[in-house]
Amino acid sequence: MERFENPFDQGQDGYSVLVLADNELARRGLSDMLSSLDLVTEVNTFVTTHPDHVPFCRHSPVDILVVACEDLAGKGVNLVADAALRYGTKILLLIGRRSDCLDTVTRFPSNGFLIKDDVTEDALAQALNRMIVGEVPMPAVLANRLLERARGEVVPRVRTDCAAKLTPRERETLVLLAEGLSNKQIARRMLISQHGVKRLVANVLSKLNCSNRTLAAAVAIKQGLLEEL
Repeated sequence: MERFENPFDQGQDGYSVLVLADNELARRGLSDMLSSLDLVTEVNTFVTTHPDHVPFCRHSPVDILVVACEDLAGKGVNLVADAALRYGTKILLLIGRRSDCLDTVTRFPSNGFLIKDDVTEDALAQALNRMIVGEVPMPAVLANRLLERARGEVVPRVRTDCAAKLTPRERETLVLLAEGLSNKQIARRMLISQHGVKRLVANVLSKLNCSNRTLAAAVAIKQGLLEEL
């Protein structure tokens, strides 16, 4: 089924957002900017001072989690991210410009990225809208660094037999995924539903042992899988 560009056409008045930040300035600033957006109806903030407490439950769903933490390896942050995945919450990750953000991208579960220094109301609105329709917002500087890393550095090895297990449709999906196409764009190119694309992407990530589509694209480039396809 075709998804609508406008999130309000999908039967929702707006979306609930949870901000996870490790300092008060970030929490208040993001909360104020998000609250001003028409597509956001509720904004709450959360601090990882109580790692055993996770702010998610079936009776109080959160549509989008915005993470702005320096230490993404902390127990509390990862508990919240894992819970978000279980409840189908999309994650927007705010990152720095340092090269070590590449490791963050490949290891931390997320559906989109923004550079912290570039965050504005308009940037947040565009990122949330793209995530809602299944796209993965990513700053150009980050995409370029990922490509440089894929070409010049070591990425996780993929066993030949794992890559060989890709079906023809999964191989086609990998090529389009590596081109940076969203699920919606892949669905149009392959003439199938977005639900079908979501299933194909999940199969590709599983068979290549990659945690997200960005890493899958990097692995495909580095290992020459796209040339083989």
